[in-house]
Amino acid sequence: MTKRSGKRKSNQIALLLSGIQPGLGQFYNEDWLKGILFFVGFFFLLAFLLPESYLDILLMKVKMTGDLLFRLLMLGVFWGLSVYDADRSAKKKNAALSAL
Repeated sequence: MTKRSGKRKSNQIALLLSGIQPGLGQFYNEDWLKGILFFVGFFFLLAFLLPESYLDILLMKVKMTGDLLFRLLMLGVFWGLSVYDADRSAKKKNAALSAL
């Protein structure tokens, strides 16, 4: 165990970071592989699920169809999983440190 990995992790910071960008909370928790998977996976999903410009969607230049809403929901679920995982991982690491 490295010196840095023995520190407690704030689950609020992990939540905030993953809320900003999926994967950042995992990097904060030092879960490197999960961080890379969430970070790269988010951009992969963004590119393939939303070929339309994100700005066009926000400005309502793209017609909101059921298909587009489903793709946005899928992206939101992935983002939510990242936030949930970052929170759970921080709490799990802190519980393991408390048990020592």
